[in-house]
Amino acid sequence: MDASILARLFHHAQTSPSKRVYAYLERGERLAASLDYAQLQQNVLATASALIDLGYEGERALLLYANPLEFVQSFLACLAAGVTAVPLAVPSARHAASVAAIARNATIACVLAGRREQQQLQSLLEPELDATPWHCFDGMELETSSGAIRQAEAIAYGGGSRLAFLQYTSGSTGTPKGVMVSHANLMANEAVIGEAMRMHRDSVVVGWLPHFHDMGLIGNLLQPLYQGAECVLMQPVDFIQKPLRWLRAVSDYGGTVSGGPNFAYDLCVAKTSEETRQGLDFSRWEVAFTGAEPIKGETLRRFAAAFEAHGLRRSTLYPCYGMAESTLFITGEQQGRAPLIVSLRSDALTIGAAVVPVAADTPLAAEFVGCGLPRQDARIRIVHPDTLQALPEGHVGEIWAQGGSIALGYYANPQASEHGFAAQLSGEAGNWLRTGDLGVMHAGQLFVVGRLKDVLVVRGRNYYPQDIEHSALLADAEALATGGGAVFQRQAPHDEEVVLVQELTRQGVRQADLPALQAAVRALVIERHGIALGDIVFIKPGQLPRTTSGKVRRNRCRELYECGGFEPLDAVEPVEV
Repeated sequence: MDASILARLFHHAQTSPSKRVYAYLERGERLAASLDYAQLQQNVLATASALIDLGYEGERALLLYANPLEFVQSFLACLAAGVTAVPLAVPSARHAASVAAIARNATIACVLAGRREQQQLQSLLEPELDATPWHCFDGMELETSSGAIRQAEAIAYGGGSRLAFLQYTSGSTGTPKGVMVSHANLMANEAVIGEAMRMHRDSVVVGWLPHFHDMGLIGNLLQPLYQGAECVLMQPVDFIQKPLRWLRAVSDYGGTVSGGPNFAYDLCVAKTSEETRQGLDFSRWEVAFTGAEPIKGETLRRFAAAFEAHGLRRSTLYPCYGMAESTLFITGEQQGRAPLIVSLRSDALTIGAAVVPVAADTPLAAEFVGCGLPRQDARIRIVHPDTLQALPEGHVGEIWAQGGSIALGYYANPQASEHGFAAQLSGEAGNWLRTGDLGVMHAGQLFVVGRLKDVLVVRGRNYYPQDIEHSALLADAEALATGGGAVFQRQAPHDEEVVLVQELTRQGVRQADLPALQAAVRALVIERHGIALGDIVFIKPGQLPRTTSGKVRRNRCRELYECGGFEPLDAVEPVEV
């Protein structure tokens, strides 16, 4: 019985040895390297042999790779050697301290890195990592030992309960924590994703998402390996610089599955034109998944309208919901069905209350996109976060989840694990994961309506920051960066004051009348939500703190605001509230 993703690698290497599993596009355009299943297996087992010989079995290894092909080989080698992988983004100098803090929390025994990453980072991180050994296996002639093969096979077919890797949460609402994902968790989630998205061995995944974290790792890198399919990869920065590269890759390589957070679809529409879209063919694109941040109906409509002439079907758009604590996937729309978009009264989205459907043009209407239902053994409940009682359908509460994909807990953090992974629901057996997200079951689907910790409570009423952030953008779509706002309440004793930190576009930096723009934003927020913003801070593009998957880190924005960490473009006095 397959207990690990390694078993799938061994099977495909035997049955389809010459089939390409990974292709890497340099600068998102030129095919620079590829691996077939036989090469991947050989490299994984050889690297695993080296790790075992170095005595790292049972230890934890930090993985720092910019190249996704180098990364996936080291990641799988760790799994085969019984080493717990700790994948992270390759840090810049200013983020070295955060990487060191994670390394200390994970009690790593070594760092595995690419040659360039080792040259750039070892001297920078060594003082923080207490001379932890670094290893680069690139270009080395490694031999596979019989012991490594036996170890890998034992894990592949009988090591489901073993810890596979630590998935450090991206920190959108607090300090990053290491989610403990077992081999069985990973296999369960890959099975769910495959069933929900109707994946198969002829699927072609095209991905630009960060390869070290949940959506890019579980969805882009490992799901094709699970299926015996193919994956075409590029760097996130190559997509950000020129979104057309992603679209061209989907078209040129016959991509059937590809996607990203909401902002990616907005970027594709904003940064391409009818002229540059010529020649695109999306007739094979079956699943354009979107998740990791609030999904906007308007974004889906714009993307569908922009690319329908190129073969994109509206039913290809695939909203889904998940998180690192559930390995990745929790719920998804039925593949092949167009997204369900509904409008609900924003002032009725109170915890424990029933939602009120309204027409889209109704005052205070807020639009939400359905994220489907759980699959296979997964279950969700909507729970009142204070009474811990399950709520009826149509009522707003915290989303709780249960099933084989739910991770083991947080590494070396029993208190957080107890709170997050061992929640008890009256009348239901077993432990539940508290997601910290607010949602409602409505019209047969899950709708995510906010983040529990991000909910604003102003004069006894609940407000969702993303609603206010969206309203603010209506003041000037050309000057204000889409997805570039963070709304939060100040810390006590000023916690009744609501603040907006908003990135401007480059055009906004050059041309906007900032006092007039602030006045327009204030007026819109008061008109639509009845809230007077206490302060509005405009910042340059790219300065808003985000997680690796693109989520706005509102808690970090609050911290920076309170300590004067933002560099406002214009010092405009806040108003009294």
